[in-house]
Amino acid sequence: MTTTAEITVEVVEHDPHDGDAVLAVLAEAFQATAEMSPTPMPMTAAPTSPSTAPATMCRARSFLTMPEAAAVLRSAPAHLNQPVDVDILGPADAVEQARTLLAGVFTVQDLGWVSGEHEFETRLRLT
Repeated sequence: MTTTAEITVEVVEHDPHDGDAVLAVLAEAFQATAEMSPTPMPMTAAPTSPSTAPATMCRARSFLTMPEAAAVLRSAPAHLNQPVDVDILGPADAVEQARTLLAGVFTVQDLGWVSGEHEFETRLRLT
């Protein structure tokens, strides 16, 4: 019996190509839903210096995970120009599956997690 679970992934990026790379890895293993726009949206954050601060973009996307998708890993690491922060929200097993998938492609730093009654959320920094 195949069980699917839905996760929501929020990507905070300075370079849209980096966000595309992260979402592409997830889309390679999981089925993207059509509910959320993959289009980057500017975040309203005060820059430290208008001339040197890179623009920060945020976008969210939902995916349906499947247990057999854990075996789908890229053989070569992907390159990111700048670190990308990723929040993953969903059932604990599905969130861990997405984290494991990303760790097989990027260097992952755990920034924190929150455990709820039915969902789990983790924040990662990918490099």
